[in-house]
Amino acid sequence: RYNHFRRLPVVDESEQVVGIVTDSDLELFLATVPSPGVVKRQHRVDQMMTTPVITVSPDYPLEEAAQLMLKHKIGGLPVVEEGQLVGVITRDDILAQLVEALGGETSSFRITVQVLDRPGQLAQVATKIAELKCNIASVISARAGDRLNLTMRIQGTECEACVTAIQNLGEIEVIQVWTNPQSDEASEE
Repeated sequence: RYNHFRRLPVVDESEQVVGIVTDSDLELFLATVPSPGVVKRQHRVDQMMTTPVITVSPDYPLEEAAQLMLKHKIGGLPVVEEGQLVGVITRDDILAQLVEALGGETSSFRITVQVLDRPGQLAQVATKIAELKCNIASVISARAGDRLNLTMRIQGTECEACVTAIQNLGEIEVIQVWTNPQSDEASEE
């Protein structure tokens, strides 16, 4: 609690991960177990730790780690390399990566377009953006029925010029544009 940790991996004498204790595990345990008294502190970590532990390697794909956390309803995963604990990946870490991917710097804007789910659609949009002498700083795709939504962070052009150019591509629909709200140009279409 003093260091505001939400989870702590438990390792044995050979530094192998053998369990994990979360803040909620600790609270539940302390609320349900009778106190042995100040002098006889006999509670041990192994009484409340979760085992076995789901772990990942340092090169495990971020989205796969996120899927594991969602599937098992956990907030973090110990990261193990050659049997040794080297770190912990948390929901906050994954959220920070999403924020970085979608950006938010004032010299860029975000646009979401809906395209047909077929080869070449992203290339078509990217070509049009490149023709405007712009840079796609990041792109994330998400399925939308039988189509794909492409959310891109674009740098280097006026937002309206980019939107107009993409709208002129035909089957590609601009569904949202977001500029830095501090610039009072935020809009949704």
